[in-house]
Amino acid sequence: MDKTYILPIPEEYQVLARELSKQSGKIYSKAVSFLKRMNKKGIKISQKTFDRYMEWWIHQKDFVLHSQSKQAAYQQVWINYIATFRKIQKAKKKGKDTSRIRLPYKNKKYNKVVFKESALRLKNNILILSNGKEHEAIVLRDVVIKTAPKYAELIYHHSKKKYYLHVVIEVDEMKSEKGKGVLAVDLGVIHPMVCFDGQNVLIYNGGVLNSKLRYRNKKIAEFQQKLSLCQKGSKRFRKLENAKRKVLRKLNNQIRDVLEKYTSHLIGYCVKNNIGTIVLGDLKGIRNRAKHGKVSNQKIHQWMFRKVARRIEEKAGFAGIDIVYVKENGTSQVCPVCGSKNKPRNRNYECSKCGFRYHRDGVGAINIYKKYTGTKSLVVGRLACPAGVRFKSHLCCPVEWNTHLWEKDHSTEKTA
Repeated sequence: MDKTYILPIPEEYQVLARELSKQSGKIYSKAVSFLKRMNKKGIKISQKTFDRYMEWWIHQKDFVLHSQSKQAAYQQVWINYIATFRKIQKAKKKGKDTSRIRLPYKNKKYNKVVFKESALRLKNNILILSNGKEHEAIVLRDVVIKTAPKYAELIYHHSKKKYYLHVVIEVDEMKSEKGKGVLAVDLGVIHPMVCFDGQNVLIYNGGVLNSKLRYRNKKIAEFQQKLSLCQKGSKRFRKLENAKRKVLRKLNNQIRDVLEKYTSHLIGYCVKNNIGTIVLGDLKGIRNRAKHGKVSNQKIHQWMFRKVARRIEEKAGFAGIDIVYVKENGTSQVCPVCGSKNKPRNRNYECSKCGFRYHRDGVGAINIYKKYTGTKSLVVGRLACPAGVRFKSHLCCPVEWNTHLWEKDHSTEKTA
């Protein structure tokens, strides 16, 4: 399993980092122009020919970059080129229009700088990024990682207006005994997650998340209205574009913060309560059936259920918890006690036959749990009132990790 660290580049190396990024952009742009020219002439080239041409061109220039970083710059273009070319071929086989699918065509003034394993060296908490024997290296002191990285990327963060190093290291998966419990999770629009573990229902409140989504829609509409009155490419147009990008970046970070803290809390709850399997409702294709009106369709299309499910999968894998998907068709309408179908009103569910009353999303989570476990009926007396988790900026995971699992202990190693 890989773990990514984001390390700040010292101020004395910011100018060098900018120059490296600029040179990487030149190599990237040259690769794009070469492939564009070959495609225009109708010449199909192999990766070997492409690599030879780029190596010949780079050999004529004086770049500060490490040899592996130069290769990585033009290999990015080739990967994108092949992926797009396959996409075009697949669309042609299905008889679809391919006019909108374009091969890589945009030049980059600045591009990310990739440092492969041969250009990275870690010794005594000092990480050295090599730029070749004849050029100055970037030295990061007092780094938090203890394992030699296998990959790193030098990326410019627009929000901080500085360069940062994204370091990828390999860590061992958490070794723990698998829990015996089962937790069913119903992913929703109003409440992002509603869980049931056989006895208790846990609702993750979506008020803050939905308010940020609504505010984002409002700001996009405001900026689009102002941009429609400007001439494209004008000074005011560029100012509004930059302002729009800045606002959206901030809001997207806030939305991601809510989802990250909620999913971390969920995994901590599972570890604390000895849950070994998480059952998620399968919502594949739900957007294709969204025909409920303008407002409802917008909510469904902005619903981030895939992102939530993916983060739960990644974090559950680290904690040794299995993920299972179950079809959730009709789970919010079937009574978990008698099995009759009833359409819920607002957020409440009431069975017309047996009189069972409960939270609508809670009923969905209970029915997902019943589908997976095969439970026929539910004992109402054991079902407690739903508990809620409300988002706050310092929402903590229920389980406190005493040690960093990705750091290896070198204290027992013998010195030569």
